Amino acid sequence: MQQNSRESLPDIDLLPDNCSTSYFNGFTMAVGAADVVMTLQLNGRPILTLNTSYTVAKTLSEALKKAVDNLEDATQTSILTTHLVAAAFASRSDEATSP
Repeated sequence: MQQNSRESLPDIDLLPDNCSTSYFNGFTMAVGAADVVMTLQLNGRPILTLNTSYTVAKTLSEALKKAVDNLEDATQTSILTTHLVAAAFASRSDEATSP
């Protein structure tokens, strides 16, 4: 019988003491001929650029989606994207300036 792949992995410290951390609240992204480039931003200023393969980018995308879906299910709350928040503020601003 095949073992669960997670069981065969060594224990990994998910929050190692010797690893730097960063907070970001925005990002830009580009897709090149061989990889994906993401620049993380803090208040609109670039703070870190990440380069990764398409395979890792897709795997990361799926893992992030699953994590957010689990959070939304557990809290019965829909997390807004930055695009929706910006559109809501823009709409509100337009209403405030209309005669």
